[in-house]
Amino acid sequence: MSDDGNVSRWIDEVKAGDSVAAAELWHHYYDRLIRNVRNHLRGQNRAVADEEDVVVSVFESFYRAAEQGRFPEMSDRDDLWRLLLKMSARKVIDKRRRDRRQRRGGGQRTLSLAGRPGDDDALIEVIGDEPTPEMVLTLTESVEKLLSHLGDGQLRDIAVGKMEGLSNAELAKRLRCSERTIERRLHLIRETCQQELMDADQ
Repeated sequence: MSDDGNVSRWIDEVKAGDSVAAAELWHHYYDRLIRNVRNHLRGQNRAVADEEDVVVSVFESFYRAAEQGRFPEMSDRDDLWRLLLKMSARKVIDKRRRDRRQRRGGGQRTLSLAGRPGDDDALIEVIGDEPTPEMVLTLTESVEKLLSHLGDGQLRDIAVGKMEGLSNAELAKRLRCSERTIERRLHLIRETCQQELMDADQ
């Protein structure tokens, strides 16, 4: 069987919870993914274990999500490689965010674009199928810059919730307020972001 055929078969078997197929994909992609993550971590304060930790975390998240049926359209090695690249980009972003928090002494809330720990495909859904990891990083940093102007309270929570795809009703339930309050906050968020974009252009 061709290499492409093997990967497609392993993907199907991983979705069914096959640990042997999971190990095959690990061996097939581990070195390539390590090199990719190493390039993204270059210039940062890091230990050799950092890139390995990122890759291990990517595979663990992928196996778990695949078994849960969260990648139904993924079927071949190109699909899988794009997915692994995007997941590793998110993990690198998370690491940079943690490093910045530690340098500042911790305690400051920062944006997880996915909004919830462990929701590793949410970023992928936001950015679509085509962007490279570099584009993912640029997009995330731009969003973080905009959201930094919303503070650490309800406005930020609402903005992140909308990026998660929540409706106004779902946000109102999550934040224990009325839908009308959500609508007013969204209007304020739009005005704040528009002003920030205008200031950046000047």
